[in-house]
Amino acid sequence: KNLVASGDYHVIGAVRDADKMEAVAEIDGFNMDNFHIMDLELNSFASVHAFCDELSEYQLGKPLDRLICNAGVYQPSLPHAKWSVDGHEQTMQINFLSHFLMISRLIDDMKQASDPRVIMVGSVTGNDNTVGGGGVYPIADLKQLDGFKAGFENPVAMADGYGFIGAKAYKDSKLCLMMMSNFLHSKFNKSHGITFSSIYPGCIAETPLFREKRAWFRKYFPIFMKYITGGFVGVEEAGQRLFQVAHDPRCSKSGVYWSWNGGPREGRGAAALEKGGQISGGGGAGGGWDSIYVNDQSDKVNNLELCVDLFQAATKITDAQWPSAKTFTSPCPTLKVITAVSTNMIAREELKRMEDRPGFNEDGSVVQLTKRKKAALVADKVIVQGVLGNTVGRVGRVAGRLLLGRIPDTAKNGSFQEEKPLDDVVAPISDETAASKYIDVIDEGEKSILEDEIFDQVFSNGNKDDGSSKEREWKVGELEKEKKLASV
Repeated sequence: KNLVASGDYHVIGAVRDADKMEAVAEIDGFNMDNFHIMDLELNSFASVHAFCDELSEYQLGKPLDRLICNAGVYQPSLPHAKWSVDGHEQTMQINFLSHFLMISRLIDDMKQASDPRVIMVGSVTGNDNTVGGGGVYPIADLKQLDGFKAGFENPVAMADGYGFIGAKAYKDSKLCLMMMSNFLHSKFNKSHGITFSSIYPGCIAETPLFREKRAWFRKYFPIFMKYITGGFVGVEEAGQRLFQVAHDPRCSKSGVYWSWNGGPREGRGAAALEKGGQISGGGGAGGGWDSIYVNDQSDKVNNLELCVDLFQAATKITDAQWPSAKTFTSPCPTLKVITAVSTNMIAREELKRMEDRPGFNEDGSVVQLTKRKKAALVADKVIVQGVLGNTVGRVGRVAGRLLLGRIPDTAKNGSFQEEKPLDDVVAPISDETAASKYIDVIDEGEKSILEDEIFDQVFSNGNKDDGSSKEREWKVGELEKEKKLASV
């Protein structure tokens, strides 16, 4: 509402009930020239994809400036889980997984904007360094993400893999959002220029978020939050806070968790009654635009190792396709020339290092080079070590010794141990594996690979064949006839 009223934004409302949204927009007097409604059902990954496709068509090339992940459900009274279209527990899919998938689809477009921001609405209940998050059971805790790692499909209802509790599912989902905000900041802030932040606007005790609570709770919980804890925040003020993080230049800081220094722990009694609960202090209502500050997050939110596991598991569950996080590369022409000249040489030297000291699989067996890499080594021996090594290379080595001198003994000595034979650490290789050390050039498929590699190293100036339709050919003389080899 505040974004539309500012006149600075064209807002897209992604909702599951377009008719209801249209009615609300009419009642609240939205300027429909600046507001557009689109269907989105977060219970379905297919709906998320359809929304992103529709949004791309609607934008007409204009970049997306803000993405506010605000949708949330809270089902604390459920004795058992409810399942999404995709077979995942609803609270986690609606609150976190579908937002996660949507971000993966949209951030490449957002990097075209001048000040792009992704804002995730967290909760004090996901931070166990507060009374609301750490003092009221159940506590947000993903443990080792065993439920996510197992696929998080029916009947696995919790991220940690244990029994379902509706309130914990909500708290865990908010913990996931805040963790992911921090992780995406680390991964994409520099490469895409996007600000990632999370917020806690306060306890909005009179919203439909609590519609599944019992009647007595819905009646007395707002009173408790106003006059006992002071943590109550009205819908209008919460909306203003969300607008501030989307709009205020001060909130372009990435990787933070925003809160407002508004209310709970001071001014009890008469002051609270006189102001209808709108007292000053820390965390609740009041305080205004300048009361915003960067709040501390719990150790669970800042658990970097678990953040990585969460990103990988959620990517697998949602089948999200994330863009590459490539940072800026210098346009220096010297760098481009050196890179073009040295690319093939660097690749060949690395292959030789890998052949001499191969890596190991989890079971201790030696990592085997692919046929393509073996062909590159054979080509290197034929062209570089054989032809060039005995001509240009020999002259270069002599010149190098004359100009640079010999390596000082102090550089070669000083090791505290003699190097052990490689056979002491390499797992045994079967005869079949050992026999495949060299490429069988009689095989037509492998022969083609070898031809490609030799062609690349001799004629392509470091540029591999890109599979385009252009022809390339060479001629190899034989004793009696000329054999033409071509690849298209």
